[in-house]
Amino acid sequence: MTNNEKMTLINFLSPGSDKTQTHPTLGCFYLNMEVDDGTREQYIEYISKAIRETYVDANYLSTVMEREGFDGVAKLFKERFENNKDFGVRTGDFGEIVGHTVLMDILGYSIPIYKIRYKTNWNKAAFGVDIIAFRLDENDPSKDTVVFGEAKASTQKDYGVEKVFEEIQQLVEDGQSEAQQKMRNAVRFVSERLYDLKEFDLEKRIYRFLDSYTNPHYIETFYPFLIREKKTWTKDVLEKIVLNKLEPERITLCVFVVENLDDVIQDAYKRAANIEVKVG
Repeated sequence: MTNNEKMTLINFLSPGSDKTQTHPTLGCFYLNMEVDDGTREQYIEYISKAIRETYVDANYLSTVMEREGFDGVAKLFKERFENNKDFGVRTGDFGEIVGHTVLMDILGYSIPIYKIRYKTNWNKAAFGVDIIAFRLDENDPSKDTVVFGEAKASTQKDYGVEKVFEEIQQLVEDGQSEAQQKMRNAVRFVSERLYDLKEFDLEKRIYRFLDSYTNPHYIETFYPFLIREKKTWTKDVLEKIVLNKLEPERITLCVFVVENLDDVIQDAYKRAANIEVKVG
């Protein structure tokens, strides 16, 4: 990869990782992605930039640089990264950010607002649905769709596997008013932030999805994300999963595997907090 070539997730994955399949036992759509061992270092650099861009708006970062110089940027990075010392929360945030990159780089969705950026306590998980993204049709806005995702990241192969499907099921079951409100709250959050940013045309398109749970045609699919450690992950973990009321055609399972997951997370956050990487 040349220095001028834009890094995208597919550059770091093993061949075929971007191909959607049908899962042999679940019957749902399935993406099985693995970071190629030969590009692991480049992937860490890539994901560190994604982390930084998720936590800190680039324009705001430039403003801080103009007002306070390197010291101001260093303080901002410390607030966002060094003060976030709860590794469990950080791992959860990392899982959501991996989900962002999959949806945008491989599947072509747009994420106009990063929920993580608006956290007020960096040692707590963000509220509500983990991930909300949109497929925005350039020629016909009536074809726009929304997707919702839940993510679980862990070095333990079983951790959160059943839970992530339960959370998706809660979003689609009839009569689950609390879960349906979670979808509405997620759309509302994006709508309000876009309005604050004076992105009025885009906000108007997003606003239509407030009642997406009563208009199923608005929802393209639901995404459970599992981010796992290569050394411990085995596909047979999924054999005990039962979709129950979930319709397989409405689910796209994404499994993302990388070697030494904990080290990758630590190293990526360390690089994200490095002022020289961004402005040096």
